[in-house]
Amino acid sequence: MNQSRRDAFRSAGPAPGVKPITALRRGLEVFWSIQQSSAVTLADLHRQTGMSKATLLRILRTLQEAGWIARNEVENRYVPAASPGESGLAEEWRTRLSALASQPREQLQKVVPWPIDLAVRDGLAMLILDTNRPINGLAVNYRVLGFRPRLLLSSLGRCYLAFCPDAERRRLLAALARSPYEVDRAALKSHGAQDWPARYRAQGYASRDPSPTSLDSPERFGAISVPILQGNTVVGCISCAWLPAVASEQEIVKRHLADLKAAAQAVQSRLAAAKFPAVPPGTAEA
Repeated sequence: MNQSRRDAFRSAGPAPGVKPITALRRGLEVFWSIQQSSAVTLADLHRQTGMSKATLLRILRTLQEAGWIARNEVENRYVPAASPGESGLAEEWRTRLSALASQPREQLQKVVPWPIDLAVRDGLAMLILDTNRPINGLAVNYRVLGFRPRLLLSSLGRCYLAFCPDAERRRLLAALARSPYEVDRAALKSHGAQDWPARYRAQGYASRDPSPTSLDSPERFGAISVPILQGNTVVGCISCAWLPAVASEQEIVKRHLADLKAAAQAVQSRLAAAKFPAVPPGTAEA
């Protein structure tokens, strides 16, 4: 474990003579690595932590059984669980949302040759639903970088921030400024949210800016997202990701923005017909 990670897991003021629980510290380090990477393989964790694979497998099984992480069977990667410790109502809400949106998404995927995703906000990140779907069309495995895209660094998160009510946006930005994750605080300083929410609302979609990444980086992909709305509440967002070397944002918008909006509208109609709640039962709207 490097020094920064030791500092992260060090107690603020342990009682003199009290010994730390080494196994717990190792488990926290593994969980931290999964959260930071969004989705990792066993080999990734072995390289990042230096722990043996046998030890890692025991820790991973414990974290899975406790509901803190999940395993994507298709890609053999471990991902953070959605809102660990929450009631089953939120999970049921997401499952039903995904089911109601399935037909419009399938129709959309027939006309768009790039990966399509549906995501909902989960704390200060977006949670992509149905990650077991096979990747279609995109040469880089962008979902490894985006099972839980950050609000300020993804088209999905920016879409949510742009289209949610002003009061909710202010609360989320204040929470990002206090986030325990440096990536959130750094993104707030560099990206902010002063002018682009209004611009995104005016143009009807939000985009991801791949320019900070190098030309050969696997993180260099383009993405645009549109909201699924119930009144002023953003239930979720639908995104399309593509390789900038193949098409520009302007070309994607010209070819597929109308398709994305039509799919979002179809989902909205199905949610209204089903009287689907805009937020999980027992959850505040903001």
